[in-house]
Amino acid sequence: MFEFYCIIPASRPMNGKLSSTMARRKYGFKTINFAVFFFGLLFGLLTGNWIKGTILGPYSISECGFPEMDSPSGASGEAIDIPYEQGKPQEKKDTFVIVGIMTAKKFIDTRGLSAFRTWVNSINGKVMFFSSEGSKSGYGVPVVPLPGVDDSYPPQKKSFMMLKYMHDHFIDNYEWFVRADDDVFIKGDKLEKFLRSINSSKPQFIGQAGVGKQEELGRLSLLATENFCMGGPGMIFSRETLRRMAPHVGDCLANLYTTHEDVEIGRCVRKYAGIQCTWAYEMQHILYQNYKEDQGSFKKTLKSKEVENAVSLHPVKEPLYLFRIQNYFQSTKIVHLHQKELHLYREINMMEEFIGYRHPNALQNKLALMPSLNKYKPQNDDEVLSWEFITKPIFSHFHNNPKRGLEASLSGAIDDVINQIMQLVNKNARQRGRTIDFKEILYGYRRINPLYGADYILDLLLIYRKHKGRKMTVPVRRHAYVQQSFFQTEFEEEIATFNPKPSMGAHVLHIIRQFAVGAETKPNIDKRTETIHFVMPLSGRLKIFERFMKNYEEICLLTGENAQLHVVLYKSEREEQALEESIKLLQKYQNKYGGNSIEIIQANGVFSRGRGLELGASRCSKDALLFLVDVDIVMTRSSLNRIRLNTKQRSQVYFPIVFSQYDPVTVCLNHSPHCSCQHDGCHIDPLDFSQDTGYWRQFGFGIAAMYRSDMLSVGGFDLSIQGWGKEDVDLYQKYIESNITIFRSVDPGMTHAFHEIFCDTKLEPAQLVMCIGSRAQSYGAIPYLSKTVYETDSIMKRHEKHTLNVDS
Repeated sequence: MFEFYCIIPASRPMNGKLSSTMARRKYGFKTINFAVFFFGLLFGLLTGNWIKGTILGPYSISECGFPEMDSPSGASGEAIDIPYEQGKPQEKKDTFVIVGIMTAKKFIDTRGLSAFRTWVNSINGKVMFFSSEGSKSGYGVPVVPLPGVDDSYPPQKKSFMMLKYMHDHFIDNYEWFVRADDDVFIKGDKLEKFLRSINSSKPQFIGQAGVGKQEELGRLSLLATENFCMGGPGMIFSRETLRRMAPHVGDCLANLYTTHEDVEIGRCVRKYAGIQCTWAYEMQHILYQNYKEDQGSFKKTLKSKEVENAVSLHPVKEPLYLFRIQNYFQSTKIVHLHQKELHLYREINMMEEFIGYRHPNALQNKLALMPSLNKYKPQNDDEVLSWEFITKPIFSHFHNNPKRGLEASLSGAIDDVINQIMQLVNKNARQRGRTIDFKEILYGYRRINPLYGADYILDLLLIYRKHKGRKMTVPVRRHAYVQQSFFQTEFEEEIATFNPKPSMGAHVLHIIRQFAVGAETKPNIDKRTETIHFVMPLSGRLKIFERFMKNYEEICLLTGENAQLHVVLYKSEREEQALEESIKLLQKYQNKYGGNSIEIIQANGVFSRGRGLELGASRCSKDALLFLVDVDIVMTRSSLNRIRLNTKQRSQVYFPIVFSQYDPVTVCLNHSPHCSCQHDGCHIDPLDFSQDTGYWRQFGFGIAAMYRSDMLSVGGFDLSIQGWGKEDVDLYQKYIESNITIFRSVDPGMTHAFHEIFCDTKLEPAQLVMCIGSRAQSYGAIPYLSKTVYETDSIMKRHEKHTLNVDS
């Protein structure tokens, strides 16, 4: 939720006329002086209270806020029950619009099921799915199998018979009839609002008008003035149109000129209803066809202006993306409701200040404060909030890399800011006869106030377009001061118990995959006690391995955790005895706790982390929960539950963000309180997460939890990668490109203990750069390194000499 308290020219795009028969209303607004309105309102309230108390006298108020009255039901005294559904009277339901969705057997329980569980519920009317003869759903999708119709393409007969069915069964029950594909998303509230503005008693054929592709011109048997409604985004028929056209479906099917189903429906409507599709430019924005993405589904264009204003969206080829679109629109509604709540808080606060009254038990609500960059007042220099500078990259002293590219989360947040700014400035565009389009951000600033919210100062380049009078298009610059308010913190009185039931989206994904492969359903298991299979490749490093085993013993073996350890041992060239010593160490733990909990796997050849992890994972069943771990990780027992609960088979993998320690040599200088020094050297507490001891490894993907089946589904590790690194990045990229969700979060129970990194110059260029970057990050904190550079004369003199040479 964002607030804007700068002045930006506001306008709204013009809308062309939909058709000559569509009703349209215009409203005029007069500017009202706020002070006069406010005092008038106050006078009215005081006068009303005086009349109520002195003239009308006291009266009783029921719980519903109405005066007490006798029950309308008579002697029984029971109130009449009027059923409601989603805030609307039930008798109003199923009387306005009926939507027929054309689908096929193979899509009923994939696309059809996703539509049935998302946007279908928003339709004020009836929705039915029409498919070929013998079709049915295994998950409750209301399917009408059309007799004598198959799933052959093009679906001309199916489309005509669907319209005939809706006419024969529902022509007197509904005002509007919609023909839609199974890969469309319809906003029920916008559809109703749009159709309420049109006279349904007259013949109407509404859609996005088409005349065919460039190569089809002159081949569709259409005159220069004739068109058809494109089938993808949807066709809308008034009752009168369907009443005239549907009885002649047989004749239309017997006289087909093309293979295009939507062309032939348009021809049939034109012949028997006497009208054709609306010639209206704005219909391409109302019934929206996405030409910007090759594969559709609105993966990259969901937050665009066109999507926000559209009634229908087409195409959505991937069924799960219907849930993503549904969640996005629900989240925007929540934002608007929160915005209303915020304004109410402020109105209450303003009224209380005006009348000089505040309830003695009332607390100052931070939401009641007007938007301002000065809400927070620091008491000293340390409390001053710093700004980050944004251009193409972002400049910030909060990050180890002061200059970096915009992260996806920040880029998405800025996109939301821009989207809401443009909605605000174009709010009255139609009345003003102008529109303002966003071009780019020239520069900006951002800061986070933990108590109040996020602040933005943006310098925007906009395109001003004037449509009335003297037309013009000119670039303009405007500053926007934006504040995103945080809401009150909410606390649950008791912690919710774990529910292993998957989300609706994950359930539909499971159904889709079951439908595709015909696999059997896996029984539910208790995730809290599920077995975790630790998989760790190792070469040498005996002392570090001893520390790992001691840690593993503390969190798993001594506590009786349901876990198994699979260690893949390589023979180290530098430590020939390490292999034998490591085997002896593992055998000691096997003898102490049982051989079934620890497995020793010997690998041949040069050490390869990817090959080692693949070899260890291959020892587990496809339903096994894998935890891919390094020997440098120090864990607490709490991380085990996060591994279990943050992974979902066929749905989600877990890549924890671990805390990576700096080199103790730099951290422990000058008797640092973060270190404990003994005879074997100085050590940093693994649970010390201060900025002087280490950093959260945002770009480390080597530590991960996933199911073996999910690892196989994306192809596993690239075994051709040799040497240090990159195999984890490759696997992470494969999950990004799949339908499996990646869950990333800081895990306060995992610490990557420091170890020296040796970068072989023979590595591939990309691997070498990653290795050097990882080694550089582990030297120490940025403030310490900066201070070292400034205090080292030789470095500073070399820098000054280089600067002089460049300037000259």
